[in-house]
Amino acid sequence: MEQLLTPRAALLLAAITISAVDGDLSANEVAIINRLDGFTTTVDWDFAIGVWNDTPMEDCVDLVAKSLNERQQRICFANLVDIAMADGSLHESENFLLSAYTSAFSVSDAEVERIVDVITLKNDKAGF
Repeated sequence: MEQLLTPRAALLLAAITISAVDGDLSANEVAIINRLDGFTTTVDWDFAIGVWNDTPMEDCVDLVAKSLNERQQRICFANLVDIAMADGSLHESENFLLSAYTSAFSVSDAEVERIVDVITLKNDKAGF
């Protein structure tokens, strides 16, 4: 029987996957991850890193999805979009992984659009 992650460890594992998928971990991405779990190492962080090190990416996506309820999945997805767009652009690899999470979480197109619109607005500093 497959062991599920705690919801916080699942959120952190998802954050690790979206941060690592483009091969570049930006300071903005790290700041968002720190906001999710604080600035110290936790049991959930250590567990998420261990799973990341031992598990193929597609299996991480499935494990995260199985470890979260529907509301937690929506919250997780919004954070993933925020992390992916933190550097100002959405790389192809990030978009591909977000699509995998969209499918695993059964997020509707309307929900995806709404979340992306809010995160885009949140990150738009051009007018300041």
